[in-house]
Amino acid sequence: MSAFDEGLRRRLAEIADGLIPGTGAMPSPSSLGIGGAQLDVVLASRPDLAGDLSRALEAPAGDNVIVWIERLAASDPDAHHALVTTVVAGYYLHPEVQRRLGYTGQVGEEVRAEGYPDYVDEGLLERVYERGAIYRATPPG
Repeated sequence: MSAFDEGLRRRLAEIADGLIPGTGAMPSPSSLGIGGAQLDVVLASRPDLAGDLSRALEAPAGDNVIVWIERLAASDPDAHHALVTTVVAGYYLHPEVQRRLGYTGQVGEEVRAEGYPDYVDEGLLERVYERGAIYRATPPG
């Protein structure tokens, strides 16, 4: 992710800390490497955010992050979206945040045959399935 030099990465961390302040229970985004490894994780999944995020991070800053973010939302909604998505995704994808929230990730659950609802065993859906999809347009109103 060479498009993001150390200055932009540092700026992202400062903005992220303004959006999600650390507390006694939850860490700050900068302490989790939001501008480093976490940025790379997000952009690996969503490379389409890079251009708009770069533009957001290069926009003139203000003293109050929240006011600056609101102005960015009005002046450049795509840059705002990329910035907020990156911060939130980078934060909640971090294993420490997931651990503190008690989130174990998506876990497959075994479905046992005796666990199926009665309507499946009784064949009540076969007629619907055999009929196939139907669609009736809603009249304009």
